[in-house]
Amino acid sequence: MDMIRAEEFNELPPHLQAELVLEQGHYLHHRIRGWCKIDLYWLHDFYVELWFLYDLKSIGLVRALTDYAHLEPYLDTIKLKLALINKE
Repeated sequence: MDMIRAEEFNELPPHLQAELVLEQGHYLHHRIRGWCKIDLYWLHDFYVELWFLYDLKSIGLVRALTDYAHLEPYLDTIKLKLALINKE
């Protein structure tokens, strides 16, 4: 698949979103929230989270981060280029 925008990504079915992130995304970092391990990826020109359930095999949520506020949980532990997020 060619370069995709966050809005197009969000319209894909979750299993295709996860496949695309795992194949083309660049793993950056993870965090733990409750019963989930959340992996942060850079995909083309936006960030994506994959929320893994407690078994670490099942993906419970895939979401493109389209707002700076969504990156807040990561800012204490890694440096992100926030200016790269497209504001449309």
